[in-house]
Amino acid sequence: MRRLRPPRRRRPRARPAAPLTLSPDWQLWIADNLLAGAPLDELLSTLLRHGVPRPEIDAQLGAIRASPAFLAAQRHLRAARRLDLVARLHQQLDATRSLPRAIERVAGLDAERFFDRYYATNTPVVLTDVVTAWPAFGRWTPAYLKERFGDVEVMAAFGRESDPDYDLHTPALSRPVRFGDFVDRVLAAGESNDLYLVANNRNSDRDGLRALFDDVTLPEGWLDPARLQGSTAFWFGPGGTVTPMHHDTSNILFGNLYGQKRFLLVAPWETALLQSTRGVYSLVDPEKPDLERFPGFARATVREVVLSPGEMLFIPVGWWHHVRALSLSINLAFTNFVRDNAFDWFRPGER
Repeated sequence: MRRLRPPRRRRPRARPAAPLTLSPDWQLWIADNLLAGAPLDELLSTLLRHGVPRPEIDAQLGAIRASPAFLAAQRHLRAARRLDLVARLHQQLDATRSLPRAIERVAGLDAERFFDRYYATNTPVVLTDVVTAWPAFGRWTPAYLKERFGDVEVMAAFGRESDPDYDLHTPALSRPVRFGDFVDRVLAAGESNDLYLVANNRNSDRDGLRALFDDVTLPEGWLDPARLQGSTAFWFGPGGTVTPMHHDTSNILFGNLYGQKRFLLVAPWETALLQSTRGVYSLVDPEKPDLERFPGFARATVREVVLSPGEMLFIPVGWWHHVRALSLSINLAFTNFVRDNAFDWFRPGER
């Protein structure tokens, strides 16, 4: 069995003189390294080098090992390692696929096959014949949306390029704008990540855009039409917009009506991404990963898919995904599945 990689060791500052009682920092350093399985001789040599007398080292090691808190930590660590083995099993088996990075493109799925083959197995898939059946397909262009909804007030994010955490700060960056004016600004922007009408703006719930759904035909038996309110998302933005690597706490059907978007997806059992998280976001940029800072990401399997107009991507709950618009794009997504889609508890990146 491959030994689990220990965490980075703490190097707390030593006191100027040999301490009579080790500081909390030193005690934590010892506990961390004992839990990580660090060789005892390395701990001893480090403590001696920092002026800790050998009798005190022996006393502290004994006290820490006998501490109820340390014994409880050992039990939790054993449980965590067992779960990590489950994740490693998924990783290793997933890597044996003949095309481990490929995402299927399928047509003609009925509800039962979709839920059994993809939804229940947490497997992404591109559906090639769902969006193409909508009246919206071929109709939704920037010019059409401006003409049909130009006077509707929407919320959109501006100044994203000035904020490194723009996706987290969408509420602060958003302000109202006439949809027609926003369309003009997007057309004039060329390639830009500075302005974007995003899911968190909740524009698909606005009364003025309710008529969007007159152009949409829900796949029978997949989605609950009575729960459209609060379960849809609308995106409109220029080429160059980027949504950083994150995962969602629900399954999503992401429809692409205009333009192209590239998705980079990583399975939830790729625990390397959990070493660098902030809530549901990963600090790893999969387009140019810093492997010195995040070496574990080198072992992750990254799946790439480019959505063309008329295609729909099923993004399973928990799957990490990074999204770049390759051109001006218009998108509509749904979470109102008829099957259980309540996974708000799935937040492994939160401390």
